[in-house]
Amino acid sequence: MNIKIVLAEDNNFLAQSIEEKLTFFDDFKFKYSAKNGAELIGKLEADHNVDVVLMDIQMPEMDGIKATTLIKNRYPQLKIIMLTV
Repeated sequence: MNIKIVLAEDNNFLAQSIEEKLTFFDDFKFKYSAKNGAELIGKLEADHNVDVVLMDIQMPEMDGIKATTLIKNRYPQLKIIMLTV
């Protein structure tokens, strides 16, 4: 079973760290990342074959709260885990 994961995180160091950690688990497949909610929504429109979104709360352009609202309206099956540092 592969759980397909995408990430919305504006901090490059943290995004790379999360992506690296996910590679340790055979059941997780990291698909792509985005720097903000708007970019993530654009990427989901192109590829929404995703199981879980890891979503930062505070991001430029579109924050995680707004992005989550829009994503859940369009893709209600997606699971979203909110992240904050």
